[in-house]
Amino acid sequence: MNPSTDQIMFDKSEPNGTEFPMPIVSSANQEALMEYAPLKREEYREFKFEFLKWLLTRGKAPIKGNGYSETTVRQTHYKIEKAYRWKWEENGFTTSFSADDADQFCTLTLGHPDHSDKDVTNYVKAFHRLFKWFNETRSHNIDWKFKHQGELSPNQGGNSGHYLKRWELSQLYEAAIEVGSVKSYYNKGMSSAEREKIKSYLAQRLEKPKSEITSEDFKRANSWKWPSIVATSIDCGLRPIEVGRATVDWVNLDDGLLVIPKDESTKNEEHWESTLRDKTVRVLSKWLNERDSYEKYHLRDELWLTKYDNPYSSNSLNSIFQKLLDEANIKPNGRDLSWYAIRRGSATMWANNAGLHEAKDQLRHKKLSTTQKYVKSSNAHRKEIVNDLW
Repeated sequence: MNPSTDQIMFDKSEPNGTEFPMPIVSSANQEALMEYAPLKREEYREFKFEFLKWLLTRGKAPIKGNGYSETTVRQTHYKIEKAYRWKWEENGFTTSFSADDADQFCTLTLGHPDHSDKDVTNYVKAFHRLFKWFNETRSHNIDWKFKHQGELSPNQGGNSGHYLKRWELSQLYEAAIEVGSVKSYYNKGMSSAEREKIKSYLAQRLEKPKSEITSEDFKRANSWKWPSIVATSIDCGLRPIEVGRATVDWVNLDDGLLVIPKDESTKNEEHWESTLRDKTVRVLSKWLNERDSYEKYHLRDELWLTKYDNPYSSNSLNSIFQKLLDEANIKPNGRDLSWYAIRRGSATMWANNAGLHEAKDQLRHKKLSTTQKYVKSSNAHRKEIVNDLW
């Protein structure tokens, strides 16, 4: 970024003299915006300028012209900045933010071990201010209430009820095996009606005419992709963005590790090594061999790609996740189950069976509010634990 552009992005004031108690665009968002064209960076800056100006001058009581305090504006600013970074990671650049986006973001934050209910409540308040501004200045009609608002308590940590239990994680893996399997085309016990039904399923899955489905399609439909994604995610508590970012270089089969480089380690500043179950190592080995046979992976280093040749995101993972829940007959029972339920389940499983320090290392947490002392555990010890977990 050249000096003039850098000055524009961080200047706290406009030529007309409007002053803000913080940079209009945070340094973290400035870095995130470097992936996009200059016009998009400027569009976001103008969007934030108008929003912050409204918060300071009219946000609290628009008719009376009363704004919020600088402390409230500063808190709102940084919450919204973080929410937009998440939005860009999921869907690319935009200045829009929907009620569904707010629900998803707050639900993920609510279930994250590093966030308290109070933190989530502050995000909810920030989104209410953003939507209030959208409604007043952009003729939107967003009437949003966080669907888990009643679960928030200022005296308790993040809600941990939205996780998959130990046996459910095993059922989820078995469902991934089932979803990734079809009978052989030449199976003598398969009726013509069953073969036609499978053809219809494969035609939809492979997006090709049913008349063009061949015995080779039956063979290739048996894939280790989803078993490898689910098994690795259970062992390591992978976030959706980490599933999307994972490359073949992350996999260390010899040592049974998933090694996340510093540049790709979400919310961290160092390499992270998460231990893999022996069974997961075998599944990943099979997937890597299978992966090499697919043309779409040639010249690509992503460990997993969608059927549209894109890295996975929260939306694409949650779509498959719901199918796996159905296949495994796992009922929500009042829980809001998304891909993060795997991560929260993994964290709970590690904490209950191995202790908070082991869970912290395996799940790559920077801190836990209940952890007073950080103790680095050995990979050998965690290797013994991971094989007994699920």
